[in-house]
Amino acid sequence: MTFWGMGINQSFAQRVVTFGPEETKIKGSIAYTELGKYRAQFDAFKGRITLNDNLQKIQSVYLVIDVKSIHSNCSWCDKMARSRRLLNAARYPKIVFKSDQIIKDARGYQVKGILEMHGIKKGMIFPFKVVNFIDQRTKHQWLDISGTWNINRKDFNIIWSKTLDHGGILVGDIFTVDWAIRIVHRS
Repeated sequence: MTFWGMGINQSFAQRVVTFGPEETKIKGSIAYTELGKYRAQFDAFKGRITLNDNLQKIQSVYLVIDVKSIHSNCSWCDKMARSRRLLNAARYPKIVFKSDQIIKDARGYQVKGILEMHGIKKGMIFPFKVVNFIDQRTKHQWLDISGTWNINRKDFNIIWSKTLDHGGILVGDIFTVDWAIRIVHRS
């Protein structure tokens, strides 16, 4: 899945690009017996990516998501996702990811950092892709960054039901997050 946006607040002299829901989307899904898959997105988040001056290297990533902003086409599922039974948005209103290191290897890129969700901080490594190109007509440089991240909800003590939550039968254990952002640098 790909979701693009424009109008990113750019400060390349400072090597920082900020983004939010106006520029990109964060969507996710998890298996749910009643629906097949619960597909939702977050409508309130902000983040920043630090790059070197010529957009050739990503140096860090920081993201904060407002948990209560999760929504889908199923309002009662959204209410359940925000409830104490799952994400508990009242007690844990933010999901935060802060990178420690960006790794480039033969397979592509990985971001290593700390994911804080549901009151638990856990070291994670997520893959992502970077495509850098120049529009020959306008000479604008574009940087497309995207990824699909798999997060085990039980690693963050998100338990559907203490009695029924064995083996991910009603609600899957893995929440898949798809995201993408396009950074446009106008020369």
